[in-house]
Amino acid sequence: MKYSLLTKKFLAVALVVTVAAGVLSARANKDELKNVSSVNYDQQWLKTYYDIQPFPESVLADAFNADLAAITGSSYADSTKWSVAEAIEASIKASTLNELALTYSETKAERRLIYYGIKGISGIDASYLACALDSGLISADAYKQAKNKVTGALAAELIMHIADINGKGPNPLGFTTDDDILGKIGSRFRTFALYQSDELDTIGAKLVIDKISTGYNLKKTADEARFLPSLTLKYGHSSEQHAKQLIALLNSEGIRARIQIEPKTSIYEYLLEWGTPAPSSATYRVEKYNDSLYLVYATEYDMEIEFRNEADLIRFNAVHGVYSKKNDENQAKGSTVKLIAGAWWQPLYSASFNPDPANYTQIADNVLYSTDGTYSLHSFSTVEKSSTLIQKMKELSGRDARPEIRYVNNAFYRYLTGTDHQ
Repeated sequence: MKYSLLTKKFLAVALVVTVAAGVLSARANKDELKNVSSVNYDQQWLKTYYDIQPFPESVLADAFNADLAAITGSSYADSTKWSVAEAIEASIKASTLNELALTYSETKAERRLIYYGIKGISGIDASYLACALDSGLISADAYKQAKNKVTGALAAELIMHIADINGKGPNPLGFTTDDDILGKIGSRFRTFALYQSDELDTIGAKLVIDKISTGYNLKKTADEARFLPSLTLKYGHSSEQHAKQLIALLNSEGIRARIQIEPKTSIYEYLLEWGTPAPSSATYRVEKYNDSLYLVYATEYDMEIEFRNEADLIRFNAVHGVYSKKNDENQAKGSTVKLIAGAWWQPLYSASFNPDPANYTQIADNVLYSTDGTYSLHSFSTVEKSSTLIQKMKELSGRDARPEIRYVNNAFYRYLTGTDHQ
């Protein structure tokens, strides 16, 4: 793996490695997006999630403090001694690593800086810099390229790492090419359980009873991947086996991406003509709502896939169509076409923008959050039917709901409108 050698060399500073491990993993994945420069990615991401504007060539203390406040709620930089050293010290404090930095003796700090090829730094500045390098807060290359000036590139790297360390950055499970990614997916599925929000479930059931919606999804906001929307597809499914085979399929086609598995509980009407429901489990149950309405609660997932470039995102549709979509032709008697496990007739994947007008159609994901923001209710509709659904959500909750525009693959759009079976 990318950091195995680095990890071995860091055994002497195990505490620092422990602090940095999660950050290094997340950043390694992002840095694999070869067609998106690190600085460009960081600036796009920070603008999307925190409205932090692109960094100028030279960043001043006031602007840096404003960016720290946007991430952490506090400012840390002293404008009276603004320098690269002050930016690093402020970043250490914003990353809750200050106590660790103060444990670096002069001898240890000097030894660590020599390891990174850096000389001429002493005192407390050396302690903060060594800690920043060991914890993954800054790379040696970024520090050297800054040349004693708080550049936009340096500020972008620091601010993005601060978001990562504070648990407010992108939230990946891993990269498709990680050698343990399929195991990570398996571990993620072991944590699955039905989500429940009495507040939102009452509203969702009413939407189904009133025939405003055929069902809804319940998601937990803490699971969100927080990827860059312009590079991300949201892929819905229910099978663990399918998720693993899809990841391996992408690798076999040279499509590299980072992923997150976001569990969701899918709620929809259970028809009695389907027969006796399966026994209840941690991930499935059928609940009687009234004499004429039974609701299924089933655990499914959205796989968030952040591609290294838009070209790979666009190509996903064609690859998926060949290996992971049932149709009349490949399901006909005598067909020799092989598909991956869990292929659907009308799969579901979408983007926040239209990757390819020939293959994606606009719909609405009608969203209502719980009062405490812990859960969100999602119900898909055509754009034309969205206003009715949103208005009903508002009436039932007494709060604003909002339609989020999505562009969904054409097969799912046909499912949503009932115009075709494939």
